Amino acid sequence: MEPATVAPGPFSPGIAVASLVLLVFTILLLYLKPKSSIKSTKVEPIRRASTAAEEDLSKPSVRILYGTQTGTAERFSKQLGNELRRKYGDGTLVEVVDIENYKAERRLPKERLVLFLMATYGDGEPTDNAADFYSWICNEVEDVENGVKDRYLEGVHYGVFGLGNKQYEHFNAVGKRMQTSMEALGATPICRRGDGDDDDSIDDDFEKWCTDLFAALDAQPALLGAAAAEGTGSDTLAAYRVELLPAGSKAASPFPDGSGSSAHDPYWAVISEVQELHTAASDRSCVHVEIDISGKSQLKYETGDHVGMYARNSEQVVARMACLLGLPLETSFRLHAEGEGASGDLDAPFPGPIQLSTALAYFADVLSSPHKDALLALASCATDSKEAEQLRLLASAAGKAQYTDYIAKQHRSLMEVMEGFPSAKPSLGLFFGSIAPRLAPRYYSISSGAAKHPRSVHVTCAVVRDVMPTGRIHDGVASSHLQRCKPGDCIPVFIRRSTFKLPDDTHTPVIMIGPGTGLAPFRGFIQERQALIEDMAEVGPAVLFFGCRNRAHDYIYEAELDAAVESGALSQLHVAFSRAGPVKDYVQHHMESNGAAVWELLQQPGACVYVCGDAKNMAKDVHRALISVAASQGSMSSSQAEAWVKRLGDSGRYHKDVW
Repeated sequence: MEPATVAPGPFSPGIAVASLVLLVFTILLLYLKPKSSIKSTKVEPIRRASTAAEEDLSKPSVRILYGTQTGTAERFSKQLGNELRRKYGDGTLVEVVDIENYKAERRLPKERLVLFLMATYGDGEPTDNAADFYSWICNEVEDVENGVKDRYLEGVHYGVFGLGNKQYEHFNAVGKRMQTSMEALGATPICRRGDGDDDDSIDDDFEKWCTDLFAALDAQPALLGAAAAEGTGSDTLAAYRVELLPAGSKAASPFPDGSGSSAHDPYWAVISEVQELHTAASDRSCVHVEIDISGKSQLKYETGDHVGMYARNSEQVVARMACLLGLPLETSFRLHAEGEGASGDLDAPFPGPIQLSTALAYFADVLSSPHKDALLALASCATDSKEAEQLRLLASAAGKAQYTDYIAKQHRSLMEVMEGFPSAKPSLGLFFGSIAPRLAPRYYSISSGAAKHPRSVHVTCAVVRDVMPTGRIHDGVASSHLQRCKPGDCIPVFIRRSTFKLPDDTHTPVIMIGPGTGLAPFRGFIQERQALIEDMAEVGPAVLFFGCRNRAHDYIYEAELDAAVESGALSQLHVAFSRAGPVKDYVQHHMESNGAAVWELLQQPGACVYVCGDAKNMAKDVHRALISVAASQGSMSSSQAEAWVKRLGDSGRYHKDVW
């Protein structure tokens, strides 16, 4: 016989105790439940070795901060982080951080050792993700130099590796400025500054700097402690945890529809027009693309700005890669940067659920050459021992010559390498974590004027199509994607602000030099001036030096330029045709032959020179031509003319948008 139960009243002590026990038990269950079993549709946070809040202060630590535009500085940072973990083991905290996410004002004075891997972008500018930090530290230096603040980093050690290209005038300007800034704030360098040259072998430059860095660390064991015993350091490949989902799972957008204000928040804009600009006689292609941004009222641009876009791999490339991975295109999955199975320094996973076809289209750079860390990851999953051994050799210091011959000289792509080592079939987590870099956004100078086309962004894009030494036809990811687009297609875009602007005073004379697609921003300038003329405003002189190969092949926007001269939006137009006759004719030749007129304009108050296009050859030739004009027309020596042109730039009257 069961005992009788008493119906509890509203204040029964028995039920109160029972409820409390049940509540505590429930809380304990929720607390102890493994986090990896909780499913979420939110994008996972970036995986880090630790955060400042949970950092073990008893451990020596090193922070690696990177400023990147194309992903190279980020790749080097993660590679360096892994090397340091292997060297020092769990006794040292190593953290790799996107400098955009680093709270410098609070954290930098407390660092023991901080390493900066900083790329220089454009005409000596910081990368987008480093712009705020760069501005902050420059202001800090100014405060110290003016006596507003003391040198407050005297207990901090630092190292700098700059990434740039010697073809640019301001080679590694950001890395050099980082070194002088840290020194001005009182920090102590751990080793020499490294200068990586992308025009030569930037990987070799980085390896040499790392050798110097490790030697300096060995000489100062107080910074990071003693190296771990051989074989005890961690050596973990970055890999996401993969959640395979049922076929037909509702897919997320690869990019949430955002404001279009930054690379982190692109807007899905509609392409309204795609037009071929070259004639049928040309063996090349250049497309004019119009992108409708009227669906996002707050998205605005200024004449001279850049548009960034996320292009996609072709369907043929996507299909080949899915075959190499041994998975159907419709495979549905979600990546996680945390939980069992996730390891290493990982970027925030792209949105999920996602089909493999979409992930390969938007998030896998498979047409660039693989780097050595990717080869090691492929070796780890190769089932053929000979293939694994060969991949490890290519990734090793001993295999440098083989890497150069097989990959670097041949411009062999990741896709081709995987085809050459078919037993290496990585998991999706390893492929997206360690092997295939993310496709970086592409940037184009906007070729429309905001006054004339406020709700439409125009792009003038030369379509890249090259034959590689292996015989592979390489189609540029972004340019060929734009060429394939049809009106009505959508593309994720965002606006990148630029300082490449017309003078505020509309009377100021301007000289523009831009061959080929270097004409793009000047088309916007001309449209801006045309709008001013139509509003009955007065404009100063504007001279354009444009160049192409042949009038009958690639004289882009010819009718528009002629109309601009007719309306007064252009005062003078000089066109150089480099392949029309027996002697090659370039824009710099026209500058020199019209030197007297150029010099006369430059003597007017505030007159500005603008150059857009190829940095490797054209921009240098134009620079030399400008010095030549100053020397011949200004009766100067060569050194005096160089100094005069430098003052022109220092005063904000010589602008470059070069690549």
